[in-house]
Amino acid sequence: MRVAAYTGGPNVPSARARVRQYIAPLRELGIQVHEYPLPWGNVLPRRRALRPLWAGATATSRVLDLARSWGADLTWVSRQLLPAFAPVQGLARRPMVLDVDDAIWLNTGGRRAKDLARASGAVVCGNEYLANYFRQWNSAIHVIPTAIDARKYSPRAPFADGDAVIIGWTGTSGNFGFVYDIEEALARVLKERPAVRLRILADRPPTFTRLPASQLEFVRWQPGIEADCIREMSIGLMPLADDPWCAGKCSFKMLTSMACGLPVVVSPVGMNSDVLACGNIGFGPNSTQEWIDALLLLIDNPELRDRMGAAGRFVVEQQFSLERLGPRYAEVLHAVARAAKSTAVAEVA
Repeated sequence: MRVAAYTGGPNVPSARARVRQYIAPLRELGIQVHEYPLPWGNVLPRRRALRPLWAGATATSRVLDLARSWGADLTWVSRQLLPAFAPVQGLARRPMVLDVDDAIWLNTGGRRAKDLARASGAVVCGNEYLANYFRQWNSAIHVIPTAIDARKYSPRAPFADGDAVIIGWTGTSGNFGFVYDIEEALARVLKERPAVRLRILADRPPTFTRLPASQLEFVRWQPGIEADCIREMSIGLMPLADDPWCAGKCSFKMLTSMACGLPVVVSPVGMNSDVLACGNIGFGPNSTQEWIDALLLLIDNPELRDRMGAAGRFVVEQQFSLERLGPRYAEVLHAVARAAKSTAVAEVA
């Protein structure tokens, strides 16, 4: 089966995690996927003067690429076809599968989510919160969590007394606000444990106001460095706000830390709470003091970090690994293609 996949761009996280990493395992299952990313990403340029040029070039590129879907058996859409533009799903080859890993209906242009869902043979959602929303528009809903390549995100070595302790966060700069929200807790922890460092892996440096520069590490994101960067950490962070947007998140940062054998300290919001319930893998603080207590406990106890990290790695292997989720995704794609073929045969008859 041939699949034309449309994603938000070469460096868009959902494109990497929800489509691109599946290409190789799906090939082994008889599904050939060709990805068509938006060349300049799916976010408006910061400079307003560039926006008309970006919009025109992006729309032209996507429309031309959609014509290529007619050489495939199925169209696979990651989140949206065009950000905040008029609907273009009518140009794509049917059947179509929509993949969603965020509460995209809350975004600018999110009204297109309903149109895409209605036009799709199935909608694949990263968690139940998203699935419950899209059931309004489509009855063929499948919940497949964001997969982790457990071979790429392999465990770190066991912790030992004297090892440098690194608290780590990874993500795009657009999500820095969540880390700023726990800056008070981080400031207290770094003050009480002067040897501890905070590492931020992102596209640009954060602008903390209360944290000592000597205890901060910024690593600029590049393809291929994320797993090694996380493996060098000691504790993985995923702070979130308790709001509808965060309720739709699929815990990818949390799961990559767990895959690398790190204990996690995360906001118990949405899917984060579900993953925390899978085992003794970390903490879900609700207040500044709880964030401080959880981090200090893990900083001071390498054996606890080892136990929680090993438990988290086991959870990833059993429930969230690419090896386990790849066949599930393949079955969805095959099922949609079979249903479309049966419908076409029935209409001819």
